[in-house]
Amino acid sequence: MYERYEFRVRGFLGPLLRMALKDLRCRTLPYQSVIRGRLSDADLERLLTRLDDSGVQVVCLSRVGNGSFAADGVPGPGSGPRSGLSRTPSD
Repeated sequence: MYERYEFRVRGFLGPLLRMALKDLRCRTLPYQSVIRGRLSDADLERLLTRLDDSGVQVVCLSRVGNGSFAADGVPGPGSGPRSGLSRTPSD
C-alpha cells in the first residue's frame, strides 16, 4: 500500500540526487529541501537508505493525508510530523 510522505532535508539537493528521485517532487526552500511523493513501505526504506548513504540529513519526515499537499509544501491540518523516523501503524 502506498502512503503520501513529505521529507524535509538539510541543504540543497544536487541535480544527480534529484534525478535519482525521479518520481518524487523536490522543492528548494531556504536552508532545506522538501521531497514529496507516494511510497510503499519498501520504497520508504530504500529512500531513507539512499539519503543516508548520500550524506543527506533528514530533519523531518511526515506521513500526510490525501489532499494535504498544499502549494507551499506544508501538510494540511491533522497531518503533522511524526516524531523521529519511526513508523506508526496506519490509523
